[in-house]
Amino acid sequence: MVYSSIRLIVNEIGTIELIVFNHFYDTEPSFKEYSKSDFILRFLHAIIVGEIDTLNLKDRFVVEIKKAPVIIIGSGIAGLLTALKLSDAGISSLVVTKTKLTENSSRMAQGGIAAVVPENNQDSIELHIQDTLNAGAGLSEEFVCRSILSEGHFAIDDLIKLGVPFDRVNGKLAFTKEAAHSTQRILHAGGDATGRSIQDTLIYRTQTDPNIEVLEECVALNLLVHKNRCYGVDTVLYQDAEHPQQLLLLGQHTILSTGGIGRLYSQTTNPAIATGDGMALAYTAGAKIQDMEFVQFHPTAFWAEGSVRFLISEALRGEGGILRDHDGFEFAKAYHPQGELAPRDIVTRAIWSQLQKSNQPHVFLDITHLPQDKIETRFPNILQHCLEYNIDIRKDWIPVAPAAHYGMGGVQVNTYGQTSIENLCAVGEVISSGIHGANRLASNSLLECVVLARRVAAHIEIFSEVLPVDVMSIFPSRYQNKLHCSQSDELDTMIDQLRALMWQDAGIIRNAEGLQHALEKIERLEAEATRKGFLQFIPDGVEFQKMLITSRLICQGALQREESRGAQYRSDFPEKLDVAKHQTQQMTVKEEVKA
Repeated sequence: MVYSSIRLIVNEIGTIELIVFNHFYDTEPSFKEYSKSDFILRFLHAIIVGEIDTLNLKDRFVVEIKKAPVIIIGSGIAGLLTALKLSDAGISSLVVTKTKLTENSSRMAQGGIAAVVPENNQDSIELHIQDTLNAGAGLSEEFVCRSILSEGHFAIDDLIKLGVPFDRVNGKLAFTKEAAHSTQRILHAGGDATGRSIQDTLIYRTQTDPNIEVLEECVALNLLVHKNRCYGVDTVLYQDAEHPQQLLLLGQHTILSTGGIGRLYSQTTNPAIATGDGMALAYTAGAKIQDMEFVQFHPTAFWAEGSVRFLISEALRGEGGILRDHDGFEFAKAYHPQGELAPRDIVTRAIWSQLQKSNQPHVFLDITHLPQDKIETRFPNILQHCLEYNIDIRKDWIPVAPAAHYGMGGVQVNTYGQTSIENLCAVGEVISSGIHGANRLASNSLLECVVLARRVAAHIEIFSEVLPVDVMSIFPSRYQNKLHCSQSDELDTMIDQLRALMWQDAGIIRNAEGLQHALEKIERLEAEATRKGFLQFIPDGVEFQKMLITSRLICQGALQREESRGAQYRSDFPEKLDVAKHQTQQMTVKEEVKA
């Protein structure tokens, strides 16, 4: 009765819900002189007479609870398509994104989506599987490849029904070829804007779907896990910078779709948000993490003004682009018979070797021999971006250099996107399903993303369940008064130091000395950031903490794998072991709330 009265009064003064008493009575020594009932009455009196500042009360003592059948963390293609498929099944979801709905890596996917569809009579599932296994350097699992790739045409049908405008020639789907594919099977949209075309379509559908709620500028702190079961996520909403609001988001199922790890490196094709958050969230909650050492460095990112600027799609090489050094020499076939169309890790190391030999910051990609109308139609966005730097790709060679692009490792999932934690699924670049192995085949990632989004939604439809009525006794109220919206030039410098460190010591060429140095430096950065209170800054400090955790996972995995395989190249262990093995990492946690 008293509890209900307090909730009523607190609601009237503008605070959402008060769930504080047991926690604070048990944890604040000064309250022990009162019985619990006396404490509640005195607290109520303090609110009524104004002894407790309501703004301070909201920041320190009040936690808002939001509930939804499904909580989806991340708003790229993986997250939004899952939400839409759930909606088709009549299941509502809450999509959480740490920035804005339109800011994600999905929009930057240029090349396309690899899939075997009936109207492409030059292709077959068996051929696609073999290409994927070859690229995966022994770690792509045939069962997983067959399972996911066989569903490709259904996934494409889904996207077409949603309105994705795939490019066509004479009314039929258009296909192109990319490195390590044995035939043309890459579907694309908007020429070189496939990711943006798919993402924009999904955003439109999401914004008009009554079963989907989107929460922007909301950063995830920890997954709410108890006895190896996930109940949601602890977050902070920072739309109001002066008064960030802690939110406990509770759901029957939680889905990680947080994207990749490219921004852990100083040279990357990825946007600012790709900081490995999902891997860190899953790891600290006790989930199994797999093959984090395998980071794909894209061979060709546009280089200008001292660093790479944006991706130059592999499709340019697929259409006949030629790699040249500063003397015009076509060097790619000196490293591999397939030349420019060799697997990405080989092309990347070929370019890296040329850069070391020439002491130049970049090489060139030449497509000037292609018809101008084809360049303008097939690569309109790349053409426009390059023109902004006074490079006309119709007549000029494109300056390119390698950059961090995609993480093959991630949260270990099965072929239905289920993690090792109950009721926690994951989709997209955050996962390691077994299809990509040690070196992802170009454009397979979007296909994996769409197929698993469909499967996760179908699994939840079948196994949906209600939250236990006593869920809040599992997750008692806490306060986050140390968290605050703030920025610091010194924190920015530390983030830059981490990214430079990862590029130098855990980049294209690795060795034990460099990896050990990176791990030691990561520990020092974390200790310094903790001491100075930077990890309480929202959102940058919270994000930096996730970057440190995920960077450590990459370095530990790379140090433990004493071989060169796929995207991992160890100069001190240049040979590949006879037996290919996955590596898993898992935090040992006590059986208690990890929130």
